[in-house]
Order: sequence, then C-alpha cells, then structure tokens
Amino acid sequence: MKRITLFTQKHCAHCKDAQQYMKTKGYPFRLVDVATPQGRKELSRTDARSVPVIKIGDSVLMGWDITKFEQLLRDND
Repeated sequence: MKRITLFTQKHCAHCKDAQQYMKTKGYPFRLVDVATPQGRKELSRTDARSVPVIKIGDSVLMGWDITKFEQLLRDND
C-alpha cells in the first residue's frame, strides 16, 4: 500500500470523517495540520485550496468521498 497523507484543519467535519474512516479500516496514514506553516507548505504542493485533501502515493483526492478514496487506494496498490 502506498503512503497515505491526510491534510486537515481542526474544525473540519469532513476531515474528521475521513480520519475516523481510515482509523476504523486500519489504514495507516500521516496527518498534516494545514494550520501550521509546514502543513500549509505541504498542502500548497497539491494545488488544493481547501481540506480535506488525501494524497496516496502521487495521486491526490480533494474532498472526502469514500468511494473515490477506496478506488484511489486500489489504483495505487
């Protein structure tokens, strides 16, 4: 499985949903808080302007959609 990175903000409900889903499924992921300077810098490399953003390998999913997330996982396996 490719490395999963989840870009989030503290009060983002969709970010919390994505994080909870990944934890429940047992998917290892790295959490990046975009409220920090380093987090903003990393997010800027994805060309996204809002969160959640999920990066799997070199692929990026903007927004939270379980079906698209699972497809992206399969595509990057």
